[in-house]
Amino acid sequence: MKTATSSPMYRSVRSLAELFARATRSFVNAKNQHLWPVLNKTLLVFEEMTRNLQDDWRRNPWVDVQTEEEIPESVLETLTQAWAILKTVLFATVMVQQSVVTATIYLPPPSAEFMSPLEPNVTPSSLALLLLQTLSNLSFVITKFGGVTSTASASPFPQLRRLFYSALDVLSTNQVASEKFVISLCQTRRQNVAPKSSKVMESAKMAFSLACIEQLVPNVSEESIQSQIFDMCIPYVIRLDVLIWASPIMLRPEIFGIMRIGRSTNHRIQLFSLC
Repeated sequence: MKTATSSPMYRSVRSLAELFARATRSFVNAKNQHLWPVLNKTLLVFEEMTRNLQDDWRRNPWVDVQTEEEIPESVLETLTQAWAILKTVLFATVMVQQSVVTATIYLPPPSAEFMSPLEPNVTPSSLALLLLQTLSNLSFVITKFGGVTSTASASPFPQLRRLFYSALDVLSTNQVASEKFVISLCQTRRQNVAPKSSKVMESAKMAFSLACIEQLVPNVSEESIQSQIFDMCIPYVIRLDVLIWASPIMLRPEIFGIMRIGRSTNHRIQLFSLC
């Protein structure tokens, strides 16, 4: 671990991220559409990298440790260095992805002549989706900064919150993609409830999912709200570890107001806010 944190590559992560961000802004200013496949490949690399980090961290025997007092002194220094690396990855990811979000807003939409036949259909919403998936992979690190919805005036990482909401704004311009994303979040969260799964990581994942869903509810059909969102939220109403990070959605009328089960007034269920 010491070798990794002292290596020239690790010390250059911030500079490399800044270089990529500046290069991206230059392409955007030049309205260069060749940037679209580059952005797509970049986000795919970040998504895969953070997914591997997440999977590796889940196998860590100290994954559910909450305080330093619970960690043996023999591994405390190693875990401290590991967290330093994870936070560095998060900072670099946010820096790079913020430049991508800016590109999706100001760069002209991609045209077929700039895309290889082997490239997927790259759109602003597809890039926003990749970005959100990457942040979801790092949700266990994000909780160390108060979560993506933290509104504290002295937030240690305001760029993270700005990136999160910017990506959701871009995704929300595509109603179909928004609803598919919400449904996938709900289905994934229901599947990842194995008894041996990390409680800390699953709580972080759930908090991130709820934060995304809250913002995308206006783009989701009534049927999906009833069959997907409603069923997912109910088991977590009294989960304080989730409410710590995701309390805003628990108080939203879209989720815990009067929810219609059918068009007839005889088919309604009323759920009242916790407040």
